[in-house]
Amino acid sequence: MDRGKPGSKMHILSDANGLPLVVGVSAGNTHDSEGLKPMVEGHQTRHDPHRGRHSKPQRLHADKAYDPR
Repeated sequence: MDRGKPGSKMHILSDANGLPLVVGVSAGNTHDSEGLKPMVEGHQTRHDPHRGRHSKPQRLHADKAYDPR
């Protein structure tokens, strides 16, 4: 991608089976890690009928591009 031209990036948060849960779009000239936090924070917790409460995912696997280091 030419850095001087406008563009966009799609970020997709999916479950372990590959089912998309959240889809986000960010500017093409931003670091990928800046698109991850809003998606994770915006993801609603899942209601577990067996436990009678909402549960959050226990693990997150991401591409190396999402590492801010």
